Amino acid sequence: MPMQRYVPNTETERNAWLRRYAAMLQKYAAFIGIGAEELADTLAGIAYYLWMSETFCPAVRQDGVDAIAARNHLASGTGSEPVPVPTPRTFAPPPPAVLPGLFNRIFKQVQRIKLHPGYDEGIGRELGILPIVDATEHPVPEFTLTTVQGAKVVEVHIDYTKFGHGGVLVDCRINAGPWLPLGHFTQKTICDSRPLAIPGVPETRDYRLRWCHKDQAHGDWSIVQTALVGA
Repeated sequence: MPMQRYVPNTETERNAWLRRYAAMLQKYAAFIGIGAEELADTLAGIAYYLWMSETFCPAVRQDGVDAIAARNHLASGTGSEPVPVPTPRTFAPPPPAVLPGLFNRIFKQVQRIKLHPGYDEGIGRELGILPIVDATEHPVPEFTLTTVQGAKVVEVHIDYTKFGHGGVLVDCRINAGPWLPLGHFTQKTICDSRPLAIPGVPETRDYRLRWCHKDQAHGDWSIVQTALVGA
């Protein structure tokens, strides 16, 4: 998903940006040419995206992790009690569904807002649509994982921001096994298109990243993130 310079890179910060944008859009709609119907559509899209990002996806992801853990325990664990089926997580009903392309609609909306006679830099600052000036240190890579259905297998896409670094070294472990190098990468989106270790059997893949320059790694490893593949 292509982002703009005013949108943060991490999911948590991006969700916070959406909340701020929604609140300030309501405050300034009348000054920057946003009608009631467009405002309602934008707010509905943001509400649905936040529910999907913060409620649905984490619950389903954790259900998958729990299912794999139960299966692995059933296969090779120890103990005197039967292995129960994990209980799926429950949550409140979602907001009304919206059409795809939420961020594209917001970006076009922002373009129109910036051209409106009522817009000024103060409003842009409150909306959070001024370019982010990054003056912070980034000792370890920050990245997100997305599972995508490829032509033959489910792929894991690793997206990160370079922050001036040459690239990253990526390690991966499958089903909590040993860490093995995935490779050194300089592109901003890395595609792990390896087939399942056991055909037809879902698996968890843990990833960690480290800054790298000309095959020479430096700095500490990032936090570990997990993708469920093949479920």
